[in-house]
Amino acid sequence: MSSTPTPSEAEAQPAAAGASLRTFPCRECGAPLAFAPGTGRLSCQRCGTLNELPQSDAAELSAAREELDYQRYLARAAGQEPQIDAHPVVCPGCGAQTQFGQNIVASRCAFCATPIVSAQARSRRMIQPRLVAPFKLTAVQAQAVFAQWISSRWFAPTALKRTVRQMNTTGRAGGTETENGARGVYLPYWTFDATSDSRYSGQKGIHRTETETRTDANGQQTTQSRTVTDWYAVSGQVSLAFDDQLVIASPSVPEHLARVLDHWDLSALQPYSDDFVAGFVVEAYQRGLEDGFAQARVAFDAAIEQAVRRDIGGDEQRIHRIDTQFDAIRFKHILLPVWISAYQFNGKRYNVVVNGQTGEVEGDRPYSAWKILFAVLAALLVVGLIYMFAGGMPQ
Repeated sequence: MSSTPTPSEAEAQPAAAGASLRTFPCRECGAPLAFAPGTGRLSCQRCGTLNELPQSDAAELSAAREELDYQRYLARAAGQEPQIDAHPVVCPGCGAQTQFGQNIVASRCAFCATPIVSAQARSRRMIQPRLVAPFKLTAVQAQAVFAQWISSRWFAPTALKRTVRQMNTTGRAGGTETENGARGVYLPYWTFDATSDSRYSGQKGIHRTETETRTDANGQQTTQSRTVTDWYAVSGQVSLAFDDQLVIASPSVPEHLARVLDHWDLSALQPYSDDFVAGFVVEAYQRGLEDGFAQARVAFDAAIEQAVRRDIGGDEQRIHRIDTQFDAIRFKHILLPVWISAYQFNGKRYNVVVNGQTGEVEGDRPYSAWKILFAVLAALLVVGLIYMFAGGMPQ
């Protein structure tokens, strides 16, 4: 007799290959629903009715927040699957064939905008998301944040600021997309917990002051002081515990724009439900579990080095060697909300990212050569005036 898998074991079992598409009909009129950011409900695209989401209880939340054993899943090759190729999906709403891009498991129909979740595409990943942080910002709010950010850039061209202010920010029902191309995307993340035990060797530097008196050829004595560092060999051990180190599992956001994706309120995470992602793009993880921990370890190693320096103490530290053993490595797979958009200015494309939870924004933008030139000339003028007035003052 086969035993029933535990929740953690079931998490790594893919869905049936022939699983159907999931859509979200309105309880009033049957039209497609989309998750409405900031409301915690689904909004009808036709009649505007707000449909309630199923509520999770404390037990479901606790089970969803349970960390999984890293070594156990790695041994089963979970989290190391190949990419999900672009694939056609037949919309259950209008019957048209729409295309899901690489590693996309949820999106909208390109013809009727019906939100679709493809369970078949999702089944290509052994590890399914257990938690999701719902969008707080609507598409219109994200566009307003971006416009405010552009307006605050001193050296942005005036024409760009005017263009952004005039952008049409009319959003689709549910606030999941703007007409100018902003896309609401749930990006895949890993979170890692671990404990570390590190043995180190190095040197502790202690500063002291030496004073030297010299006599010149005229018999005048001068006293000079200098700081000298005495070095002492040291060794020791430090132990740390790490909790919820985030690692993005998608390359969709360029690294230089990912700063806005470092700050999240993880207490807002909810047990995953397709209802939260209705109307949004959902990416499957592309950075595997093992590579994800390698990225987390970069942050862990930096924290360990700082702990070693504190343990050595003194005025300066030299670290010769750190040997670290990680233990109790655990992880979660979660989805976090991001607005991704691009705009054209003078024939060039610029990318913008807005954190869908906090409203932090980062983006590429052009610079006004004239504004920079005027700023440099103004600075030179100020320096010249200061020099002129300082030089004209009586000695």
